[in-house]
Amino acid sequence: MAVAAGRAGAFRAAAGGGHGHDARAGRARAGRIAGPAARRRAQPAARARAAREAREGLVSGAARGRAAALAGLAAALLSLAPGAARGAVEVEARLERRTVVPGESVTLEVRVRGATGGIADPDLGVPPGVEILGSARQQSFQWINGRSSSETVFRYEIAALRAGNFPIGPIQVRVGGQIFESPAVELVARAARERLGAAGGAPATLTVDVSPADPWVGQPVLLRVRLVQRAPLAEDPQYAPPPTPGFWGERFRDPESYYADEGGRRVLVTETRARLYPLAAGEAIVGEATATLALATSGPGADPLLWFGRGLPRRELRLASEPVRVRVRALPPGAPPGFDGAVGRYEVAWRADRQRTALDVPFTVRLEVRGVGNLPLLRVPAFDPDGLETFAGAVDDSLGAPGALEPGRRAFQWTVLAQREGTLRVPAPAFAWFDPEAGVYRTLQAEPVTLEVGPALFSGDAGREAFPAAIAGRGADPGARGPEPWAWAVAGLALGAALALARGARRPAADAGERARQREWLRAVGLARGPDFWQAAARSVEWLAARGVGVDALKREIDAARYGGAAGSEERVRRRLVEMLGAALPPVPPAWPARGGAAALAAAAVTLCVLFGPRWGESGDVLALRRADDAARAGDLARARAAWEDLWRRGCRAPALAARLAWSEIREGRVGQAAAWVLRGERDDARDPALAWVAERVREGGGLLGAGPSRWPVRRLEWAVAALLAGALAGVAWPRRRAALALALAAVAAGAAFPAQGALWSAARRAVVLERVRLEGADVEVDPGQVVVVESTDGRRARVRLAGDVAGTLPSKSLEQVE
Repeated sequence: MAVAAGRAGAFRAAAGGGHGHDARAGRARAGRIAGPAARRRAQPAARARAAREAREGLVSGAARGRAAALAGLAAALLSLAPGAARGAVEVEARLERRTVVPGESVTLEVRVRGATGGIADPDLGVPPGVEILGSARQQSFQWINGRSSSETVFRYEIAALRAGNFPIGPIQVRVGGQIFESPAVELVARAARERLGAAGGAPATLTVDVSPADPWVGQPVLLRVRLVQRAPLAEDPQYAPPPTPGFWGERFRDPESYYADEGGRRVLVTETRARLYPLAAGEAIVGEATATLALATSGPGADPLLWFGRGLPRRELRLASEPVRVRVRALPPGAPPGFDGAVGRYEVAWRADRQRTALDVPFTVRLEVRGVGNLPLLRVPAFDPDGLETFAGAVDDSLGAPGALEPGRRAFQWTVLAQREGTLRVPAPAFAWFDPEAGVYRTLQAEPVTLEVGPALFSGDAGREAFPAAIAGRGADPGARGPEPWAWAVAGLALGAALALARGARRPAADAGERARQREWLRAVGLARGPDFWQAAARSVEWLAARGVGVDALKREIDAARYGGAAGSEERVRRRLVEMLGAALPPVPPAWPARGGAAALAAAAVTLCVLFGPRWGESGDVLALRRADDAARAGDLARARAAWEDLWRRGCRAPALAARLAWSEIREGRVGQAAAWVLRGERDDARDPALAWVAERVREGGGLLGAGPSRWPVRRLEWAVAALLAGALAGVAWPRRRAALALALAAVAAGAAFPAQGALWSAARRAVVLERVRLEGADVEVDPGQVVVVESTDGRRARVRLAGDVAGTLPSKSLEQVE
């Protein structure tokens, strides 16, 4: 297999994925193969693989069998060893070549180190336009000086289906119950191979070029070293980079291999690059790069004895590039004030980390330079404004990828302390640079940052004034708890149902009119005599007939007595009418069940309100809080903080207690820890005056950025009372069904709002940044006190999301989880 590999810092794995010969020999090609369409697209890739495999060398099947047996034996010994060391799990992803043409395949390797088992297949996150053609898995073990190490390699043969840039990853691997990930890699598919010009006759050539060829002093220069390979190699070459006197240089980037066209012939090119910065005007010379190659050949000059050692016949070839002369131009005269050698195309920003602060709380100002230029050579600008006490400055940079003229960033920041109250305007330091494309000097034109400086947050006195009155007068009972809104919602609905039942028991029956008529006819029939009786009997019979009672025979008898002159039996008819009138309507239901049910529901409502109502803490906790407050007033903050933390560990969750702990942290300048205590206090209840006062101080210190409101500004007691009243009013509104239903739903919503917000708060997995740190994966500097959402963690690093959907990874030790 054709290989151009690097030792001591340059060429590595020009073709074949950067592996040694033995590692490639045991590589399996079988795996998950795509469908017929994919196989047709992958035919050029298959031919390329066949050509590479033909050059890989001779490794016997017996050797592969012995290697597999040794690997299995090592795995068994490793699993049986009780003291087998397990290092930290690491995941590394690497492409065999970064640049391909559509339809050409390339090998993607994912290496998992330090895990001996439970390794799931990687989640590659392959984008559209890239297809997986096959996969294989290989595992190896080593035992050195009593310590074991393991490595699992996943190999994927992938192909780009069209031209474009395709980021793959971040690649995640689940090991046991944890997820580990490596940074994304990028596959570049060019529409056509790069053309090198006329074909050369030598088996390989080594060239060096720089761009631009006539830079200004300090302007970045791109140095490119290319090995053009026209014949297969037997082993890795020995390479020495070119000397670069007169330049300040960065490290070479990892070599990149790709195929190019040279006079109609496909050649393999291995390229490495580095950024250089010329230091002085005049002519500078980039010396010659050298490489010693071992050509795989069976022609004249080859060593035939190598066949007996299972090696490839070889012939050595030494290559050297031509020196490159670079004409460095001097910078024009007339540099403005603030120029100290900065050269490039820059965008400069001047800002502070907050808009408000206290007189005794330091803040940070930051000068940030972004663009393409000599960022590593920029010096710290002079900064000593009036009205500020300046402490030590710091420099933070994020340069572009090695070997590329791409934008980077260099930031200078100073921690300063205001010396007076009021509105403070902080001017930017003088900063100027030379623009090499325009050939002119440019000067920073930035408005001063404006801050409002308030009174000192801490008096510094060891007396009673050191403990703020906004906190000292709050939270005399650290273990007190408010009512449970959901229980009071149930109590309100029960009370409403009791009111509805009680009113229903007193409400007249729906057939009250008919019962009044029934009583009237009973009275008339019972009291009337003679003709008046027969008249009353006739009318009562009509009422009975209207209600569906069969009275035909009785009606004929009454009519005969009234109109026919027959002598009817008045008493007999009276008895029958009284019986029929009494049975015409059902008996009136008793009122005591409804009244009893109303009483039971009212009692249940009262019981719920008592059982789940406000609770006072233990007297011992109240006494401990008072003693801790006295210690804080006396200036013994360490003893006070220890007592407050002990109360919190024992289950006291009053917001006023969290306010005390947050104040103790912000007083020591620990903004991140103070922000975490504020969030914990907001979890239990809203609108606590002491916690609100401390939260404002933390915000002045730059904390709680991105926190947002933890809860709606409604306290636990207010939710509970609203739920109770809404449930009771639902019973008052009955039987107006719509109004009663709306009030009942309002009671349920008020009872569920507080616990629902608590559940959402817990599910958010929020954390607070404890120290200034860079967010990997996004060009963002995260300050202490910043609130982030933790998406995943592997123990050492955590993937977090900031406000505005900015995501990246941070060290787990720089975060404090808010639970």
